[in-house]
Amino acid sequence: MKTAELDLLHDKMSTLFRGYAIPGIVASLSMCLYGIINGLILGRFVGPNALAAVNMASPIFNIISCIGILIAIGGNTLTAISLGEGNKEKANHYFNNAFYCLLAIAVVIFVSVVFFPELLARMVGANTVIFPMVVDYIQTFGIFVIPVIFNIFLGISLQSIGQPQLYMVGNMLMVVINIILDLIFVYVFKMGIFGAALASGISATIVFILFITKFVRKDSPLRIGKCKADFKAIGLMAYNGSSEAITQFSVGFSFMIFNWILISKFGEIGVSAFAVVQYISLIVTAVIMGISRGIGAITSVNYGAKQYSRIKELIAFAIKVVTSVGVVSTAMLLIFKSPLIAVFVKDNLDVILTSQEIITFYSFNFIFVGVNIVINVFYTAINNPRTSAILAILRYVLLIGGFFVLPLMMGNIGLWLSFVVAEIMCMVVSFIYYKKTTLKWR
Repeated sequence: MKTAELDLLHDKMSTLFRGYAIPGIVASLSMCLYGIINGLILGRFVGPNALAAVNMASPIFNIISCIGILIAIGGNTLTAISLGEGNKEKANHYFNNAFYCLLAIAVVIFVSVVFFPELLARMVGANTVIFPMVVDYIQTFGIFVIPVIFNIFLGISLQSIGQPQLYMVGNMLMVVINIILDLIFVYVFKMGIFGAALASGISATIVFILFITKFVRKDSPLRIGKCKADFKAIGLMAYNGSSEAITQFSVGFSFMIFNWILISKFGEIGVSAFAVVQYISLIVTAVIMGISRGIGAITSVNYGAKQYSRIKELIAFAIKVVTSVGVVSTAMLLIFKSPLIAVFVKDNLDVILTSQEIITFYSFNFIFVGVNIVINVFYTAINNPRTSAILAILRYVLLIGGFFVLPLMMGNIGLWLSFVVAEIMCMVVSFIYYKKTTLKWR
């Protein structure tokens, strides 16, 4: 598939932002629809317990994939900076070391999820009601964990060579295939949570095949081929990608703790209610993540070329956009929370009421989360993993602390507001770091 390449060093920043942000948003929305469609179909045709099971299983994939993301993000940052320096040989050296290292990691992850699903289900705290569903989802989706992980790596690599459109097309294709297979497996053949996991895995595998064909072509700036193992380079990748890995691990770990709290206080009703909120919130998060991930490659290439003024222009614009998206999204969630919840749950009053309460407070989180994500991506993109890691750790330490402290002062409302308070506090620190960094570029 032939797509136009963008010039990351010379095109206007407004053109690059549109060229990367729009495909990034569409790709992220496609990935979130990937989850929402599963949730909608499972909630409607299997039941709220199926939603709870997927929500319980999700932290497992966040945590075990963090090592893969460590190499995927770190490797592509070094690759993109090398491309910005005009050194394609060095860029391919980093790319191929990252590819083969990631392949080895993905195999280990595959073995873990396919052969030990019961152990993992116990780790996330699944109770006897949803335990079989959690095991079924982990094991089935785990079969496809290799293409799922590589889609992240290859998608970011497509952005580094100026082809974000292909990443967007691939993710849109994945959603279409997933919808069709979901309806066939879950609705027609009544395969339940197994069918939903199977549909997701097959669609991800088809897109993996589409992506990888781009990197075996002779005319590709980055091409899969033989390379000399460079453990120093792999170490640099791991170091640079550490903040993203910490973020991914922290997301899984914090939500695992949150699920433990929910299931102990509210039972599966609480987990089901929060799952509904998460499905609704996926759309907002996808837009913000699409914008943020889209600017990563632009920042890295321009940093390699020492075009600092272009980077500051890009980040300032991105922060304005994600904040505006957050304000509008919060307002929309507060106004339309009841009909949105009704899409997923139709006849369970306890789940509906709990979901409404969570959204009332949790939705304010989106006003602030975008700034933290943009600045974190910025530090990873300029090869400053130390600062990125500090901000990532701080964000989730504050969040987990809030889970235990705020409910003592405010009851259940404090639990839902933990997300908002953590984002506000981290945003203040993130701005301080960002200002100090950019002042040195004068």
